[in-house]
Amino acid sequence: MNVPSIESRVAALEAIVEQISHRLNSIDNRLNNMDNRMDGGFTNIENRINSNFKWLVGLLTTVLIANIGTAVTIILTLSKS
Repeated sequence: MNVPSIESRVAALEAIVEQISHRLNSIDNRLNNMDNRMDGGFTNIENRINSNFKWLVGLLTTVLIANIGTAVTIILTLSKS
């Protein structure tokens, strides 16, 4: 039976460790890229929510002013008669 030398066994283990290290770095890079994309996505969602909130406040303000105007008109019309 031919027993491999310690040098060849250590070299095989070093190759395995190198491959594992390469794979872990690849996974880490992909996770960092995913984080960056998610941060950009959340910023986009925040901007859309802020824009929608501004539109909502604007519409509610317009409706409130229209209702006040209608009430004032009704009160002035009733007071004349």
